[in-house]
Amino acid sequence: MSLRLFKTFAFLAILAALAIGSTAPATARDGISKHVTRRMALMTSQKAAMDVLAGMMAGRTAFDRDKARSARRQLIRSTGSIRKHFKKPRLDPRSNARPLIWHAWDDFKARAGTAEAAARGLNTRSLPALRRSLPGLMQSCLSCHETYRNTPNAFITH
Repeated sequence: MSLRLFKTFAFLAILAALAIGSTAPATARDGISKHVTRRMALMTSQKAAMDVLAGMMAGRTAFDRDKARSARRQLIRSTGSIRKHFKKPRLDPRSNARPLIWHAWDDFKARAGTAEAAARGLNTRSLPALRRSLPGLMQSCLSCHETYRNTPNAFITH
């Protein structure tokens, strides 16, 4: 390979590296990312609480009233703070939030309120009560995610 061709490839490689580096996820030092990180942690905590309750509802784990009540309390706290965590339009490459949230803010707030009401309405006194009340919360979460969340890319192994 000639020296001139080598220099051309090296230059293109450097340009590609710079382009990739400029689209890398923001770090906590960027100011925006800490808010998005908190928002992502909020949604992760909701998922963990929902997993506990869904496991009980489906019979994958034994019903435990104390764990169910704890998950309910976590869901009430987290759904109550959704509006606060999404109030300002902050985007980050790691986030799955659609910009539509801030263009349809009133609808988003209403859906967050519906999720909070459904979390408060969870009945964790018994397994049959949980089975009656959890689907409403699940539906409110799915409804919001269908509208305001980008589906994360699935890992493809083939």
